[in-house]
Amino acid sequence: MSRFFGQDVPAGTESLDYESTLEALLSLIGRQVLVLFSGAEGGPFVVGVLSGRLDRGELDERLQAVVLRSDEALVETLFFHVGSRMNGFVLRPDEFERAYWRTSEQLTIQLGNCAITVLTQGELGEALSGP
Repeated sequence: MSRFFGQDVPAGTESLDYESTLEALLSLIGRQVLVLFSGAEGGPFVVGVLSGRLDRGELDERLQAVVLRSDEALVETLFFHVGSRMNGFVLRPDEFERAYWRTSEQLTIQLGNCAITVLTQGELGEALSGP
């Protein structure tokens, strides 16, 4: 990756539905990734970065209190952590807007006004090598 393009879906790129997005994320489990958190509207800006091994985790009570807010109904909430179990992101069907592969090494997921971009290779590769 030589440039962060933001969240515009490239021409000729097929959007993924929620289930296809889960399959894409599950296919990346165990790989070293770099995850960019950004806004999904307007010009691209990155608000957070994580790097490490992508794994799927279970939500504990502390995290559920934060991510489920004050929802009355239970909503399937999947937690993916990067490196430490304390770092990661959640995927909920009620927040899911769209997802797509920008390249075979860059998966972008839009959740409301936020976006998560998962990179597996590129110029940022030294961050993916780990210590």
